Amino acid sequence: MKTIQKNLLPLILAALFIAVGAGRTMAYDHDDRGWFDEHHHHHAFIQHSGHRGYWDHDKSGVRIFINI
Repeated sequence: MKTIQKNLLPLILAALFIAVGAGRTMAYDHDDRGWFDEHHHHHAFIQHSGHRGYWDHDKSGVRIFINI
């Protein structure tokens, strides 16, 4: 039983590290004034309905406002 517990912690930590890393690469990066798209171009945040964020555009034409 101790062997399973001893080996389980590194596996959990490795899975958590991979999941956080994968989520981070899929998300757009941002700073205090704006966000960077997949081409590393900076776009300023805007105000929409009292919320601060940016519009995300899909290839199909769908637009979603992302709150920051």
